[in-house]
Amino acid sequence: MVILREYDLLDHVSKYLPNPDGEEEKTRFKKDWAKVKRILTESIKDNLIPYITELKTPKDMFDALARLYESKNTSKKLTLRNQLRVTKMGKSDTVASYCMKMSQIKDQLASINEHIDVSELVTITLNGFPPAWNAFVQGICARKKFPKFDKLWADCAQKEARLLSKS
Repeated sequence: MVILREYDLLDHVSKYLPNPDGEEEKTRFKKDWAKVKRILTESIKDNLIPYITELKTPKDMFDALARLYESKNTSKKLTLRNQLRVTKMGKSDTVASYCMKMSQIKDQLASINEHIDVSELVTITLNGFPPAWNAFVQGICARKKFPKFDKLWADCAQKEARLLSKS
């Protein structure tokens, strides 16, 4: 999209353009089509080329690629959301390592345009703490307003430091 925008060719993939009337315009139009097709072909992995080479218009090529990536993103989104829900803080995990895992999954979801609500992330994170943290988790849940994820992370790190200093 960035390259197409740079060369002012975005219209060729966003809508069906009518063939121009004049000879000079037709020549320019065909060159633009060829450019767009080349940009699309060069921007994808070789194994995807057969999906688009036989399609006639750049818009058809772009739409086929969009459908292909949308289906991959949907399955990736479901996998990541499931991974987020099943991630638990293990005995060898520190608060930092556990929260980092949760943050990385959140970032991976964001990279495919799937944003998770802050309160949902905090709830899922709290659900992953071991039973020894139950009193702390209940204290967080009893608050009138849930903390943001970064604040939860800091509160958990303080709690962990207190636990370590006692032992």
